[in-house]
Amino acid sequence: MSTIAHKEELPPGLAFLGNSMLFLGLSILALSFIGTEWLPFEMPRSWYSSPSIWKLLALGLSGGGVAVLHQVSKVEMKKQLRQQPIVQDADWMPEEPGQRFESLTVYTKHDCPLCEEAVDILEDYAAYLPAWEMIDIFSDPALVEKFGTCVPVVLIDGKIRFRGRINEVLLRRMIVASPVTQAVKKKCGCNKQGCGCQRKNQDPAATGESSGCGGQCRCA
Repeated sequence: MSTIAHKEELPPGLAFLGNSMLFLGLSILALSFIGTEWLPFEMPRSWYSSPSIWKLLALGLSGGGVAVLHQVSKVEMKKQLRQQPIVQDADWMPEEPGQRFESLTVYTKHDCPLCEEAVDILEDYAAYLPAWEMIDIFSDPALVEKFGTCVPVVLIDGKIRFRGRINEVLLRRMIVASPVTQAVKKKCGCNKQGCGCQRKNQDPAATGESSGCGGQCRCA
């Protein structure tokens, strides 16, 4: 399986480049203070005629190396956060059962592990979400240009809510903070995530029939 390219991903070897720039810059600075007489080779003529230029070069290399290494460190931290497993609470449910939101769209592409992970998370909360539409970005060149480096992209009610990975904590907060839509208030509200069963037209309490959720539904 191929990996997902994120906007913040950096080319390979950038850490080596940052370390090399920092080492070279610090070395030039050190030589400018301690002298070069002990070196087994001769420095360029400009070393003696324009020492200030070499010092500026050393400062530039050192600063550039620090900046590159800082960026690499930041990206690595983000990558580690993305790769951290999310411990799911199977008993979690909002106080008010039922579906939220009006529409949910997932932009995805073939051979995308994070897209598969996003679908798995959405299935866990299907009882509280509308049926989602999956759109392959390669079906439209404009979508490739817009979302090609950050799939999956999840739109809820027409607004982008997640890029690259679904934050499950944020998704729960959105569910809790959003009102139940009128059209689906008859959903069972089962505390088993992903149940998604419907209350029968007749009153289950009157007929003695289960709603199909193993007796765990509030409407059973």
